[in-house]
Amino acid sequence: MKTSVLRWLLDPLTSLFALYLRARERGLMSYDVAWRLARVIRRPDELVYRSHGHLPENPEDTAS
Repeated sequence: MKTSVLRWLLDPLTSLFALYLRARERGLMSYDVAWRLARVIRRPDELVYRSHGHLPENPEDTAS
């Protein structure tokens, strides 16, 4: 299942807010970034997760 579909099923209000934020930026912001921003605005306690998907993977972590 795609992440965007899962997000719509689990939290439709955040998904709608993300669409609003993306429209306000005239599509310059990706849906993923808009969704994370919307999530942090609606749930400030999740701020630590905001940058999770924006950081490149650490190759040292995958090499074992």
